[in-house]
Amino acid sequence: MEESKEKELLIEPLEKFLHFQEVILGKSYNTIRGYRKDITQFIDYISGNEEIFDYNKVEVFTVRSFIAYSNNNEVGKRSINRKISALRTFFAYLKEQNIVEANKLIYVNMPKFEKELPTVLTKDDINKLRNVIDISKVTGIRDRLIIEFLYSSGLRSSELVSLSELMINLEEREVRVLGKGNKERVTFFSENARKWYEKYISAKRNEYKNYTPNIVFVNSRGERITTRSLRRLIADYAEKAGINKEVTPHVFRHSFATTLLNNKVDIRYLQELLGHSSISTTQVYTHVSKALLREIYIKAHPLADED
Repeated sequence: MEESKEKELLIEPLEKFLHFQEVILGKSYNTIRGYRKDITQFIDYISGNEEIFDYNKVEVFTVRSFIAYSNNNEVGKRSINRKISALRTFFAYLKEQNIVEANKLIYVNMPKFEKELPTVLTKDDINKLRNVIDISKVTGIRDRLIIEFLYSSGLRSSELVSLSELMINLEEREVRVLGKGNKERVTFFSENARKWYEKYISAKRNEYKNYTPNIVFVNSRGERITTRSLRRLIADYAEKAGINKEVTPHVFRHSFATTLLNNKVDIRYLQELLGHSSISTTQVYTHVSKALLREIYIKAHPLADED
């Protein structure tokens, strides 16, 4: 049997696994894409380096060899953890389908690493961003709204670009979004965001012949903006504003969360606003708040730095 035909024995279960994850479990496009990438790399490794064409022949040391191989190719610890997680899910599926006798991945540990505290934006940073936006153009009004909306609502970038006007209640200043795992939630936005929203919708109606209420944020052709273009425009404004930290759409979400925690919002309410399925995800922001409290303490307490 040729190697390509032998390799098909590994690829066919992968395709069935991806179909199951997408169609039956409803996993997102990004999750499916990540699974495909990571598991395909594993298949390439075991077939090319270990000459394994049967998942039953995969041992714990096979997976560890793959991890070492990935490390040699300068793959970060987060990526390694993602690969192991993908393989664990895949091999659990193979076990359920009786394709393998045992899921050896349960014996493979993920490398531990310190969690990095999220970058946060100060009110001064937000004002700097506001000041560099040219609001004489419809795209500038749009970008000002994006800044106000991201900072006051805590939306993910994918949620922001997916917004339609039908999802927004201006009177109540609330937005109903479909988040990760197709879970619906309600969050809120500021009075400033409401004001710029009204300006933008009015300007957009006059500017674009293909105007539709089904899309809030559009590009210069009147089409829905992408998360990539959103990330790029925010990075450009941050550079123009002279902000010496990485500024991404997700940094606004971090800032939203940290601001609410610092103002004594219960973490369970914050979990609902952010759409986190697990409160442990939300708890990373408590570390940010503690870091801020430490900074305040050191600056304010006269004996804080005493030897």
